[in-house]
Amino acid sequence: MSLSTVNFLPFSLLLAPVSALLLWFALKKKKVWLIRLAMVGLVFAALLLVVFQYLDFKQFENCLSQGANYGVFRGSCIQFN
Repeated sequence: MSLSTVNFLPFSLLLAPVSALLLWFALKKKKVWLIRLAMVGLVFAALLLVVFQYLDFKQFENCLSQGANYGVFRGSCIQFN
């Protein structure tokens, strides 16, 4: 079984808000180690966003090179005959 980026989508969507709430809580309690952990989570969420955007752009580019249109919500190529 291969690992795809779709498997990480729910994780990446939850990572940023959870990290932001963790950062808010850590700043309120003045816990330096928790602030660092929350910042690592936010940086990782930003990196995942960049990777997902790059992969989506590559899929879009592949669809255009095949002469098809790209279905944004489906994430796949759409052929019109």
